[in-house]
Amino acid sequence: MPLIGAPPEPLGFLYFDDPGPDAPGARTLQFARSLADQVAQTLTRERLLAALKREEARYRQLAEGAHDLIVSTDARGVIEYANPAARTLLEPLTGPLTGADLLTLPTHDTRPALQAAWTDARTRASGSRAEIRIGPYHLEVRLGSVDDGRGMLTVSRDLSELQTLADEIARRGQALEAATSRQSELRSFLTLFTQAQEEERRRISRELHDDTAQVLTATTRRVARLARDLSGEQKARADDILLDLNAAIDGVRRFARNLRPSVLDDLGLLPALEWLATQALTATRLEVSGAERRLSPATELTVFRLAQEALNNVDKHAHAHTAAIRVAFGELPQGGVRVAITDDGRGFTTEQAHAQAQAGHLGLLGLRERVTLAGGTLDVQSAPGEGTTLTFTLPG
Repeated sequence: MPLIGAPPEPLGFLYFDDPGPDAPGARTLQFARSLADQVAQTLTRERLLAALKREEARYRQLAEGAHDLIVSTDARGVIEYANPAARTLLEPLTGPLTGADLLTLPTHDTRPALQAAWTDARTRASGSRAEIRIGPYHLEVRLGSVDDGRGMLTVSRDLSELQTLADEIARRGQALEAATSRQSELRSFLTLFTQAQEEERRRISRELHDDTAQVLTATTRRVARLARDLSGEQKARADDILLDLNAAIDGVRRFARNLRPSVLDDLGLLPALEWLATQALTATRLEVSGAERRLSPATELTVFRLAQEALNNVDKHAHAHTAAIRVAFGELPQGGVRVAITDDGRGFTTEQAHAQAQAGHLGLLGLRERVTLAGGTLDVQSAPGEGTTLTFTLPG
């Protein structure tokens, strides 16, 4: 017969055998039914206990392997269980956890926070939390009442590493802010230095043009008048002096223009770059794309000096037949400009560029530093036998 009181699915069958000729009486059947109910209850209880033990073993396994600190206490706060993570972290500071009073473990200044969270957790189904310190450890503790208030389960997480990480992030943020500030100071210094340098160039250029060149010109005229009054070998010597004086005047004027070409101040960047192309030893052309516009004086001066230095490098090192200055006005950040200096020279590898820098030839390195401090970027594309392209992108 089915076991009475069993779950919906039968647990088994109980068999009774009466050898007599008559059917079993009511008392016999009632006895059999009572016996079946008792067996069903016993089997059900054993199955539930076995399932409970399996669940307890599973949860204990989770607790034993957890990285969080798991501690269970009775209603008074006496610790009944602590997982390995809690014992490993805290017992060197507190001694054995089992049997200790949880509420007395935090440092004196964080003990009230745990006591308040404990009281709150006993009245709230959602539990409560607190941040406490035990020795050097900064713990976030979550408390929840269990077993109808007869116990408390606490799960804690060590925030010390997170705090250390946060402190490290803050420290690096401060270092980055300081580096950014230093870079801003360097840019300001570069601007002031460039202004002072250009003012000095302008002054020297003006003095060469107004004083030295004028003195040479006046001397040339005096020698020319003297040569008209001479004859023979003395006249030939005077003519030679005139040639030297004229060459000196041309050299002084060329040097004055290189120091500070007036075309940059008077007409702007593009005419200055066109003049620069005509002065280069390598056949150089200027190409412009996009809607032409004037840039800030500082940007125009920086672009001019970068192009001047780049073309000097082409003349000295590239052994190129032709070169080009390509200026692109377009949709660039802050209304900037992109300038590419291209040549068909012998090119170089990265290793060769580093070797040149180690040897003290800092042309490319100086260009890169000047572009960076001016807030721009420099892209270098070069290969042996394929020429070189330097692309400067600067804000307006």
